[in-house]
Amino acid sequence: MLRPLVLLLLPAVAAAAAPPCRFASLDGLGVHYQYFGEGSHAVVFIHGWTCDLTFWRGQAPLYQKRRSLLIDLPGHGASDRPPEASYSQELFARAVEAVMRDAGVEKATLVGHSMGGPVALTFARLYPAKTAAVVLVDAFVPRLPKDDAEREKALAAGAERLKVWREPDYKTAFAKSVDGMFVASTPEPLRAEIRTKMMLTPQHVVASAMAGMVALAKLRPEDLKFDVPALAISANRGKPRPGYEDYLRTIFPKLQGSVEMEGVGHFLMMEQPEKFNAVLGPFLERDASSPSSSLNRRFW
Repeated sequence: MLRPLVLLLLPAVAAAAAPPCRFASLDGLGVHYQYFGEGSHAVVFIHGWTCDLTFWRGQAPLYQKRRSLLIDLPGHGASDRPPEASYSQELFARAVEAVMRDAGVEKATLVGHSMGGPVALTFARLYPAKTAAVVLVDAFVPRLPKDDAEREKALAAGAERLKVWREPDYKTAFAKSVDGMFVASTPEPLRAEIRTKMMLTPQHVVASAMAGMVALAKLRPEDLKFDVPALAISANRGKPRPGYEDYLRTIFPKLQGSVEMEGVGHFLMMEQPEKFNAVLGPFLERDASSPSSSLNRRFW
């Protein structure tokens, strides 16, 4: 006798359990985001190229207990994706700022995965007063050209690489690129989910967002200098990266650590969320005025 009543209540229960979400407005675009907690300072999670905010679900134990915003960048997830838009780093950074304004957030710790890393750097460049700290998660951090000749060479090489993303058969290269982000231990169900979600992204967004990363070569070293605490969390791919941490310190003199996780691919926060959260959590809890070196460690 109770079954009909239970069935009637299920949609309401499901709706109540869904994370609260809103759409911020930017240049006529709707930017979808989820929000948690209250307050004028927040942690903002920024996904990578052709991903969406669901890629952060493993960090729920962290963002559900503090003021947090999870963003679908323009062209991604549930946000608008008009074909005429230019999905540049500046647009993405302005979308983050629009979401913060819509949510009543004045200052943020930016957590950026992959392409979300340079989005965070671009935000910090455009809105320094709104940037509290930056976390780079297996992020693309551009090595900027030293002079104009090197800059022109880098831009020309980037333009050549972009051609494949504008070809009719671009999905062949796309699938190969996505598969190269996994390691042997990446579970097949997770591979399938990531592959499916990324390859649902429209081609105009795929190509334009990639062009936005190539355009970072136009920046000069002085454009990437930030006086805020920072943390880098990366996947250890078994290849040495001489000078990487030193380079990060030229960008972030207050870098609090560069942590490498073993046995994970590019989507480390999804593959080993508990280990990842054990690194990110203490940084989010830190006193920003007291940098700590305790985050310099490796998971085996």
